[in-house]
Amino acid sequence: MDQIHTRNGQTGETAGSNSKAHRHRCTRPRPRTGSDEADLRTFAIRARVDIQVISPSIMQQCTYEMEPQEALKMDRFGNDRVAEAVAHHPDRLVGLASLPLHDAALSAAELERCVRDLDLRGAIISSHVNGVELGDERLRPFWAKGGELGAVIFVHPAGNTDKRMLRNRLMITVGQPLEEAYALSSLIYEGIMDQFPKLKIMVAHGGGYLPFYTGRHDNDYRYGRSPHLKGDFSSYLTRFFYDTVLFNPDMLEFLVTKVPSSHVMLASDYPFAEKRPVEYVRLAKKIGKKEQDAILGANAARLFGISI
Repeated sequence: MDQIHTRNGQTGETAGSNSKAHRHRCTRPRPRTGSDEADLRTFAIRARVDIQVISPSIMQQCTYEMEPQEALKMDRFGNDRVAEAVAHHPDRLVGLASLPLHDAALSAAELERCVRDLDLRGAIISSHVNGVELGDERLRPFWAKGGELGAVIFVHPAGNTDKRMLRNRLMITVGQPLEEAYALSSLIYEGIMDQFPKLKIMVAHGGGYLPFYTGRHDNDYRYGRSPHLKGDFSSYLTRFFYDTVLFNPDMLEFLVTKVPSSHVMLASDYPFAEKRPVEYVRLAKKIGKKEQDAILGANAARLFGISI
């Protein structure tokens, strides 16, 4: 998945009403002049990518700290710009929306507008909402709408500002995959995946740490410590979809031993990360060529409803 700057803003810690910093950072967005479309095209040509799924940048344009109606206004601005870009290049761009997820009702309504009226295929969200985990009861109306619409919900953390993460870029190297592990765990343990079986949830960075360290969760299930689950923890991983942004072919090879290869798909994390995403998948030699080919195109086409 690629993230584009439909607006710009200052980055800082997110604070709630209790004045305690939350574990992600957001921005106060402003419309940006210019366009990312030329940059996207240049990147796509160099990376040998034919079709890109794009969204507003959750890392730099998350609206969760804003008053909900103000956030909705900014998200709608960004979503309309994404839809315009897709309309200009329907043969090579597919769009996702951003949402004011701190208001589940507003988010559900905006998601429906974007899917039904703008032909966007889903939305990008962060790994939590100002400290509220994704499995929280308050977000159930949003998840219900996502399942009803058949929308793809792409989970990508908006950053991590835990003070232990502030040195040596640990907020990126440790914090991001940790956030994804938090998010998936919450969705599984709080019953979202059981209650809404039609949900299509995709997770950035190969799902973070979770697919690589499920043994402790499964052990808890075997000893009856998570009796509300309807199967061992690892079985739930097959319900999610994953991108290839793992930076190591060995890790990609391991991922497809834990989840179906049909649930893994090419991503670049533009503009932040992998510059040669196709070559990186081809270097995963333990994955058969047929599976590699599907990861490079068919899997995403099926999930996002892309004709190829």
